[in-house]
Amino acid sequence: MLTKKDYESAIQVQDACNLSGVVSSFSEVLPRIWDEVRSNGKGTTEVNQHPISKLYADKIVDLARVRDFDSFSVAYKECRRRAE
Repeated sequence: MLTKKDYESAIQVQDACNLSGVVSSFSEVLPRIWDEVRSNGKGTTEVNQHPISKLYADKIVDLARVRDFDSFSVAYKECRRRAE
């Protein structure tokens, strides 16, 4: 189950500058988010919209600098090109 520390970590990660560290921390807390959500009879939508998920996701977006659609579109097209 989620602890006070999990919520504190989500707040502290807002000062992070290392994307891989943020992703690693997020991957550690996600199973506990799933446990809590499932115990309430809920699913994916609730995990995606959980306050901890939102804070981590926002920080990932911030570090990747994809807040605007144009930046995302360029990155998406490049990934599609390289995946072909």
